[in-house]
Amino acid sequence: MKREKMRSVGHFLLIMGIGFLPYVQSLASDVYFSPEGGIRDQIIRHINTSRSTIDVVVYSFTSGEIAQALAGAHKRGVKVRVIRDNSQSRDRNDENAFLKYNGIEVQIRSGKGRGIMHDKFAIFDGKEAFTGSYNWTNNAEHYNWENALFTDELKVVQSYGKEFEVLWKAPSKPVTKRKKSKSRYHTTFEF
Repeated sequence: MKREKMRSVGHFLLIMGIGFLPYVQSLASDVYFSPEGGIRDQIIRHINTSRSTIDVVVYSFTSGEIAQALAGAHKRGVKVRVIRDNSQSRDRNDENAFLKYNGIEVQIRSGKGRGIMHDKFAIFDGKEAFTGSYNWTNNAEHYNWENALFTDELKVVQSYGKEFEVLWKAPSKPVTKRKKSKSRYHTTFEF
């Protein structure tokens, strides 16, 4: 009798374990570090394997390679949406114009008051998320100490998806040109 109960409990645990096995096996997180840590290549790999949607929120974006990959995804029929920071969008090497030229919708955001939109995250097909300190720039890839986390943990991906929608629906901030300042060390912005 005792042995039979043990066997029944063992079968129950085995069945339960098998039932949860796909969930446990699907949870994966990968961490990368820069400089020269391959973060840009991982972002491009995720873009290139996306089939339906890519939602991006990134403070600074001057990487032509990543911009090309997003344009390629858009041409494949992937819905690509990008949210950028107001102040960083004025950079002369910024990729917003290229993205817009290639049909990608780009929205501009600022923080509250004098704040900035400093987020750096992306959601690929609603199934995997990227986050970390890594801006989508050549400096981040080659010179800065940066980190990036890629995860398919459902709760994390859903949280980033919800935050993206909040930011996407927030009021836009138009990008304005820099005013020339009399001082070479001071820049004034028009708002």
